[in-house]
Amino acid sequence: MIRKLLVNLDDILACLVLTAIVAVTVLAVVMRYLVHAPLPWVEELQLALYLWAIMLGAVSAMKRRKHVGIDVFVNLLPASARRLVLYWNDALSIVVLLSFAWLGLMLAEGAGEKITPILGIRYRWIDMAIPVGLLLMVLQLVVNLCYRDKRMGESS
Repeated sequence: MIRKLLVNLDDILACLVLTAIVAVTVLAVVMRYLVHAPLPWVEELQLALYLWAIMLGAVSAMKRRKHVGIDVFVNLLPASARRLVLYWNDALSIVVLLSFAWLGLMLAEGAGEKITPILGIRYRWIDMAIPVGLLLMVLQLVVNLCYRDKRMGESS
């Protein structure tokens, strides 16, 4: 049970974040149009939640290997060449993701002590979605790579 929870943690968190976005949006619409008392903090919260939802969704897509890719040519290769190309692709992806994670960390650190005007949330916590999401994507790539090795080893 714990293993299943950990394996699906990104999906669970993404689902919770998306649910929160919908709930906050519905609340904002009701308050604005039915109660005539708009909530000033809704937009700030939505923007923060959107960034986290995007990054968690990207992790989930990485887990399922559903990111956009052109594999027509790779699939035409013989098995040994295909394996080499897939390793190269994963290695290059890890380098790029780590580079962007570093830049995301610099962005978050650069936010310093800035806070959102209404909610008072530090921008650092909002911006941390970028390096956290990218590092989780790297972790997922490594896991996928290990399982692919295991599957390829069993099939040879």
